[in-house]
Amino acid sequence: MKKQNIYRNQSQEILSLFESAGERNKAMCIPMDYAKKDHVVMFCNGNGDILRKPFSVKNSLEGKNYLVDQVKKSCQHRGIKLQHVFFGGEDCGSYADNFISALRSDSWVVAGVNACDAKKHRDNKQASTDILDLLGICKMLLSCKGNCSPAQTGIYWNLRMLVRQRRKLVQMATGVKRRIHFLVDQIFPGFLDEKKSGIFPFSKGSLALMGNRFSVHQIRQRSRSTLSRLLARNLVHHADHCAEHLQKYTSQVLQPPAKYIATLQLALQQQVKLYICLQENIQQLEKEIAEHLAQTPGAFLTSIRGIGIVLAAGVCAEIGDPDKQKSLSQIVSYAGIVPRIKQTGGVQGKTQVKKVGKRCNRILKDYVVRSGYHIGINGPEELKLDHKRRGAQGQHADFGMSRRYLRMAMCLMRTSQTYLPKNLRDTRIPMEERAQYYVLTWSTLRDKWKKKGALEFAFDKDRLLGQWRNVVQDLYGIELEL
Repeated sequence: MKKQNIYRNQSQEILSLFESAGERNKAMCIPMDYAKKDHVVMFCNGNGDILRKPFSVKNSLEGKNYLVDQVKKSCQHRGIKLQHVFFGGEDCGSYADNFISALRSDSWVVAGVNACDAKKHRDNKQASTDILDLLGICKMLLSCKGNCSPAQTGIYWNLRMLVRQRRKLVQMATGVKRRIHFLVDQIFPGFLDEKKSGIFPFSKGSLALMGNRFSVHQIRQRSRSTLSRLLARNLVHHADHCAEHLQKYTSQVLQPPAKYIATLQLALQQQVKLYICLQENIQQLEKEIAEHLAQTPGAFLTSIRGIGIVLAAGVCAEIGDPDKQKSLSQIVSYAGIVPRIKQTGGVQGKTQVKKVGKRCNRILKDYVVRSGYHIGINGPEELKLDHKRRGAQGQHADFGMSRRYLRMAMCLMRTSQTYLPKNLRDTRIPMEERAQYYVLTWSTLRDKWKKKGALEFAFDKDRLLGQWRNVVQDLYGIELEL
């Protein structure tokens, strides 16, 4: 029978370090309070005895070398082995990342603790100083509560950085679009309403018009043929009809006073240029994201109908290596899509189900919930029916589908398999039916990668999707053309 322990969330690395040291006073804990210029550091043993009072260390290569030198001297003086030394500090901003990475590159154990939890371990809850913060961090580390390895390393770190950068650019582009709406509402009201102007908002043709001396008067005075050619060059269908409709619409709108038009045109032109620049950067990032995703098991998430490159990459980047993750229940809690539960009063006490907690990975929650929504609307038939059933029963359908999606995602990534409907998972199903399913869904999977310009890269014979494609073609005797 497997033994159970009440300390489930302790760091296995720190526990192993204490066990190898034999006695806790033969291990050294070095808590650090990170800062942009100078970190505050303290030495203590495993029993909490202070071996060296807090002192400052510069956030530089010189400071890192000085700290390591002091650690070696202190260990030699007290008979502590270097492999029984570990560092730790609060999860902080980017200013300390290089300092932490430099220590880890020298094979030192560096743990990260949650700042909110460290605050609860301080002796003084009213005040906050570097020394008090340091003591709280030290108590957390000696309780073996710390993450000694970053959640993302290697390809997952790069993917997470790209995904989060794209997320920021999308937020910026949304702000610019709002500003463009504000300006267009004055210079040409209703132009960004397709039903009124006949031109899809923020399409290539729409941006071409707004970026060049745009106003009601200018559109009205333009030659019909010139306006039609401009729209045709920018991929507007039925350009002649759109030009005629747009010029007729100009007689139905109010225009601003003439003395303000030049200023509004200049402001709008600059916003349009900024929006185009952001869109180009987003497209470039999406291509890089697709190529990085193709190098991870997260590429198999795109085999689920309704899940594209961006959603798959967002979930994969925030979860990290699926083989190093904890249980699914902890990942679901980390994503913030499970309700809080409160039960008291003994076995007869009622269980209260409350709202989901605010403490979670908000970015992962956003991608997972969006994925659940897309699956419920555009996903496989059995999942769409499940989404409707949950909604009809009064459940939070998107959260329910998000939890189911995470279960599927972890399974697909850990086994390197594409999604199969439930009726095709039975080994007794004839191979012809499964082969027919692969042929029917192949075009959708291929188009997802083709749109991002990463089709050849993703299905290379050395990539996971490429290896899957070769196995399927050989096993079922079908041709999946690129």
